Amino acid sequence: MVVVTVMGIGRVGLPLALFLSSKNFKVYGLDVDVAKVEQVKKGLMPFKEEEGEKFLNNALQKGFVPTTDISCIKESDVIILTLGTPVDEFLNPDYKQLHMALDSMMPYLRENQILILRSTVSPKTTEYMKEQIESINGFTVGKNFFIAFCPERIAQGVAFKELEELPEIVGGIDKQSAEKAAEFFKIYKKEVLQTTSLNAELLKLFTNMYRYINFAIANEFLVIAEHWGGNIHEIVKLANKNYPRDGLKSPGFTAGPCLFKDGFFLTSGIPFPELITAAWSINEGMPAYLVNKVKNLTPIKGKKCLILGMSFKPNNDDQRASLSHKLKKTLKKEMANVMIHDVHTHDAKFEDYLKESDIVFLATPHDEYKKEFEHYKSHMKEGSIMVDIWNTLNQQDSIFKINK
Repeated sequence: MVVVTVMGIGRVGLPLALFLSSKNFKVYGLDVDVAKVEQVKKGLMPFKEEEGEKFLNNALQKGFVPTTDISCIKESDVIILTLGTPVDEFLNPDYKQLHMALDSMMPYLRENQILILRSTVSPKTTEYMKEQIESINGFTVGKNFFIAFCPERIAQGVAFKELEELPEIVGGIDKQSAEKAAEFFKIYKKEVLQTTSLNAELLKLFTNMYRYINFAIANEFLVIAEHWGGNIHEIVKLANKNYPRDGLKSPGFTAGPCLFKDGFFLTSGIPFPELITAAWSINEGMPAYLVNKVKNLTPIKGKKCLILGMSFKPNNDDQRASLSHKLKKTLKKEMANVMIHDVHTHDAKFEDYLKESDIVFLATPHDEYKKEFEHYKSHMKEGSIMVDIWNTLNQQDSIFKINK
């Protein structure tokens, strides 16, 4: 039986570990967070994921071992790193977790293991790992140790479905490493695509940035349309109707732990970073833009402002890098009385908050918030203001007053 250690059992690593267990690998889920490990041992998912607890309990029955003991690496055939790679306060890549992982695992590495990096990283990070391992452990990568970059591409909430269906990209640091890593994934994957580690690193970053820039264009078009008095949502609907080429994206809050930061892994050292940095500026500026639009209609100071949805995307409980938090800070700076509600953290009905609100921002369009406009209207005060950048309520504008 192939033994696998997944290092980092967060929102990427834990679903992967459970999925591999379902494919009859012996799997260790390694993490430094003692509380998280104990929670997982009890069969409790630390975050929401479709079919998560079913996969977790099945994995525990099959011998999945959540642990903080790094010595499990020495008995593993495959080591997969799914560690966080955030940016620091200066928006530079922060590799503390990766450095700590490399330092701590070095004594337990042995010949003929496969080390797979799955975290989002800047170009040539896999090559850096090769140099570190060869210089410290004396291995010859490609002969008696193998390294590959295999990007995680799942969407949170549907991780198990996409782990099953999406092709696996295998970026080997050399031909032998690519083949070894591909052999591992072919045990259960129908489609495995091989390339270089550099191409795989760039593929991950380009995929995220392509989406991020397209959303920035949609938000820029919202601003332009409103400047001229147009309705961006009607424009998008008409433009995309039975049109054979790529259509327009709809505007909305665009952030999250990947899209927010991944561009900064690319901008260092390139001559033309303006497109990426402009996209970041547009998307990050949307909360302030909406607040300023509201201020044109009514003073915000002292008003009760409700933010509906705190996670960074619909039907998900992950609040990392969510623009809802930026919106909250912007409103507080304007001396507003801010209330928040999210279906994943609040038991009370959101309608109870609507009744006392002067201004409502529908920041994250969870399914529970997708009610008819008349439903909102019946619970909101006369003259109160609704901000709906997602057009969830199908009104003419992203900001409008409630008139009964």
